[in-house]
Amino acid sequence: MERFNFEMADVLVVDDQASNIQLIYQVLHSDYNIYMARSGAEALELIKTQRPDIILLDVYMPELSGLELCRMLKGNPIYCDIPIIFITSFTEPEQEVECWEAGGVDFVQKPINQLTLSKRVKAHLTLKFQADVLKRLVNLDGLTGIYNRRYFDEQGAIFFSNSQQTNVGFSVVMFDIDYFKDFNDRYGHLVGDDCLKKVSSCINRLVNDDHKLFARYGGEEFILLISEASLLDVKSLIESICNAVAALKIPHESSKCSAYVTVSAGAIYCDNPEIARLNDLVEQSDAQLYRAKDAGRNQVFLKEILNPF
Repeated sequence: MERFNFEMADVLVVDDQASNIQLIYQVLHSDYNIYMARSGAEALELIKTQRPDIILLDVYMPELSGLELCRMLKGNPIYCDIPIIFITSFTEPEQEVECWEAGGVDFVQKPINQLTLSKRVKAHLTLKFQADVLKRLVNLDGLTGIYNRRYFDEQGAIFFSNSQQTNVGFSVVMFDIDYFKDFNDRYGHLVGDDCLKKVSSCINRLVNDDHKLFARYGGEEFILLISEASLLDVKSLIESICNAVAALKIPHESSKCSAYVTVSAGAIYCDNPEIARLNDLVEQSDAQLYRAKDAGRNQVFLKEILNPF
């Protein structure tokens, strides 16, 4: 049974009243890392850089209410699994229903009972950490530790749909380790597995943010989705990835394009994702990858699509 280190848990308290934040801090700060926001907008900015394990959220705040903030977070696949406990003074059943429907997992009534607050936070953190363990088992590739094909098939569509709403440039990139079958034949599958781990880890370090989704697509192929980036930024990122993999200097005596392990990349940049289909973009990026391989490998083929149809 995996043990959870609650001292490492991050708790975000969102309340427009400083006195309420101070009280919650006094109750929880000895057990958790506490972060504070005085408005819904401030909380949204903080979450982008410091993703919390749980949120304690006041229902009634000016401008962006707790209910509205909760709905926004639950509608975003990146943040939807963060448990939200509402801190509230409501007494009407209709208000309670609103909180449940917005996506809250529990309530703590004002004035706050300190023991109740402490027990409920610990209970929901336990449930979240247990769910995180199960998600890792289901969604992560057992060898490389990055997202697997199952996760990509489920979450890639959601990621793309969210990007379509902004209608800002969207890219699909396919990577393939050059002459990997020959690598396995020469060095053996154990060394091949180690190579896959190193390459995937190298790429993952460069693409680990909310605007990218990186997964093992199958065998020695990897796929990367990029939202809200310009064509030049995408091109620069792909080149950085290819250079970083080459800089690992993993010997590959059977390669016909380099003395070290390299990757080829095929990419599609779509200016108008709102009218595109993800499957079409994946197929076209795969076609660009085959162009790169046919041209000698260890290179990038990037195509811009102005009209996906």
